[in-house]
Amino acid sequence: MQSDQPTLNNKVELYFKCRKLKDLDVFSKSDPQVFFFTKKANSDWKLEGTTEKINNNLNPEFKKSISTVYHFEEIQQIKFVVLDIDKEIKLFKDFDDNDTIGECTTTLGNIISKPGKRFVAPLIYKGKNRGEIEVTAEEVYETRQNILFKINGSNLDKKDIFTSDPYFKIYKTNPANPDSNILVYQSPVIKNTLNPKYEKFTVKLEQLNGGDMFRELLFEFWDYDSVSAHDFIGMFRVNTDELLRGVKKEMALINPKKVSKSSYHNSGIIHFEQVALVGEPSFIDYISGGCEINLIVAIDCTASNGSPLSEGSLHYNSPSSPSQYAKAIRSVGSVLAPYDTDGNIDVVGFGGKYGFSTSHCFPFAGGEAKGVESLLIKYCDHIKSIELSYPTNFEDVVRFAMKKSSKDFSSKSFQKKPKYSILLILTDGEISDMEKTVSAVIEASGLPLSIVIVGVGSSSFSNMNTLDGDDGLLTDRKGNQAKRDIVQFVEFLKYEHQITELASETLREIPSQLVSFMRSNNILPTPQ
Repeated sequence: MQSDQPTLNNKVELYFKCRKLKDLDVFSKSDPQVFFFTKKANSDWKLEGTTEKINNNLNPEFKKSISTVYHFEEIQQIKFVVLDIDKEIKLFKDFDDNDTIGECTTTLGNIISKPGKRFVAPLIYKGKNRGEIEVTAEEVYETRQNILFKINGSNLDKKDIFTSDPYFKIYKTNPANPDSNILVYQSPVIKNTLNPKYEKFTVKLEQLNGGDMFRELLFEFWDYDSVSAHDFIGMFRVNTDELLRGVKKEMALINPKKVSKSSYHNSGIIHFEQVALVGEPSFIDYISGGCEINLIVAIDCTASNGSPLSEGSLHYNSPSSPSQYAKAIRSVGSVLAPYDTDGNIDVVGFGGKYGFSTSHCFPFAGGEAKGVESLLIKYCDHIKSIELSYPTNFEDVVRFAMKKSSKDFSSKSFQKKPKYSILLILTDGEISDMEKTVSAVIEASGLPLSIVIVGVGSSSFSNMNTLDGDDGLLTDRKGNQAKRDIVQFVEFLKYEHQITELASETLREIPSQLVSFMRSNNILPTPQ
């Protein structure tokens, strides 16, 4: 009899340390990075996540954890591969350009069942032991809360001739094993100062302390050194409750090796300027906080649409019968327009003649429209004068949108007034440059950008469904994987008689995509 009870799935976070790794570099130490794979029955290993790379370190402690879901009722085969990264890439299955330090294969249940959920095993490569990996699992309880910190320091010890380059780490203690602390945050390095002022940052409550406000936290401050081991400055212990209640607004940094000296007081003072419990920001929080939506529209000008002057064309417009392109522009554009504060819509064409040759991204009717109605007028008038061509290539319009969306991304003003771009691609055909488009979309996944594709006409659109990452993050042939899902594809004909539903289906993933980008880049809504 089939049970009506739902399967219980528990989300767990995996934290990694390695020890005594084999040194594979000649003039420096190895640059290790951990890759996490899973394997289902009768299938190949699938890359699920990775830590950051740590330069020149044979005993690395990784700050980036990896999330997975634990199924009690399944044997979940997992594998950890530690590489010495020689060629900087994102995520990959093809390891040819990098050296394998070692591998470890086990099951997720084997880690969960260990005391303290702490698993230690050798890293093996070609039958030889090349170091050790320690994996600590912690069950995640979703609280939808974050702890916001604003931290400054004063009078830190000099570790260089005149100054220091301080950064800090936050650990949560492991209740089942007090000697095994878990790294949950590492700050940026601030150069040449004994009085560092760190930017505000947030840590998820469950990541910081597992939801236990009285769980002890360990803060360690270090002096960064690019060519040798980092120098320890000092440490202190505190819990989240004490910080939130303001009981501990200042903490002395203590170096245990100096405590025995009669003249020693501390190695500096850390000031908690702000510690606050803040809710998980929502899409509405970002929009009401001034986040601007920028709309970019790309119109398919390939010959497969048919001549715009012919009634059988997908581009044929008449006062009583607008084309599918026009209907899609009005439906989707009208929803997005109110969020675009300046009202300017970038408009490009692709697959048509521009000048004397075919262009896969050219300014359509001047390249800009002021609002949806202006865009519709420009489209209906200008499409008639474009010489349609071929093939249907997407890469150039995706890279155009990438350039637009990355314009202010790295500036400080972006934090105060973020902008998020939406590329609306209207097309009738299959993609001719699929491999290049996939690579561009994977690159774009790290930018404030979403891509919406509306397929008009009756093509199969199988490539479009591949770009839509509903079945897993988009991955190219080399194994490079998108940081997040940014593509949504909708077939126009499915909503031809329910045009008001077109925008709803087309844009339904935008809020979650925007919020996931902002959270992953530690961008908070501007308070109103």
